[in-house]
Amino acid sequence: MSEEKKAEPNIENQKGTDLAAEVTALKAQIAEMLSTKAKTEDQTLLDSVRKAKEKDEQDQSKVKVLESALTFTMKSPEFYKQNAAILPKEVEGIFEAAEKEKYSNAIEKADSIKAGIIQSFFSVQSNVDILTASQKVQLEQYLTLTKNGKQEKASDFYDRIFEPAFETLKRVNKAESLQKGLGSGGDDAYKKKLMAGSNHHYLGENKNA
Repeated sequence: MSEEKKAEPNIENQKGTDLAAEVTALKAQIAEMLSTKAKTEDQTLLDSVRKAKEKDEQDQSKVKVLESALTFTMKSPEFYKQNAAILPKEVEGIFEAAEKEKYSNAIEKADSIKAGIIQSFFSVQSNVDILTASQKVQLEQYLTLTKNGKQEKASDFYDRIFEPAFETLKRVNKAESLQKGLGSGGDDAYKKKLMAGSNHHYLGENKNA
C-alpha cells in the first residue's frame, strides 16, 4: 500500500505537465487564429478599397462613353451638312435610317451609325488609298467582321482610322480647290506631296516613305 501511495504524486505531476502543455498549445493555436483573422480582415479591407476604386473607374468610363455617344448622335446632322460634298451620298440615308430604328441605348445607336459610315466611306477606293499600309490591313480585318462585330469595334475604329483619314481627305480637297485654275502637269505631284504631309500629321506616316 505504501508503494502505491508513493506513486500517486508522480501521476498527478504527469497530469499537471500534460495539462500545462495542452494549455500552452491551445494558447499558441488561439494566437495563430487571431493573427490569421487580423490578416484576413486587413486583406478583405484592402480588397474592398480596390474593388470600390475599380467600380468607380468603370462607372466613370461608362459615363464618358455614353456622353460621347450622345454628343455624336446630336451633332450628326451638322456633321453631314458640313461635309456632304466629300461624304458618300448614302451617308445621309444612314442617319435617316438610324432615326427610324429602335436601339437599347445611345451607345448602340452611335455604334450602328459609325459602322455604317465606315463601310460607306471606305467603299470608295480613293478614300482607301489615303490609308497607310498598316491601316489598310486593319480595314480589311474590320470589314470581315459580322454585323455585331463591326458595331462593337466601330467606335474604336472610327476614332483611330476613319477620323484621321477623313481629316486628311478634307485637307487634300481644300488644297485642290485652292490649286484649281492653276492647272499644270504638276498637279498630281502636288497632291501626292500634300497627302504625304497630311498623312504624317494625322496618321503618323513618314513623309519621306
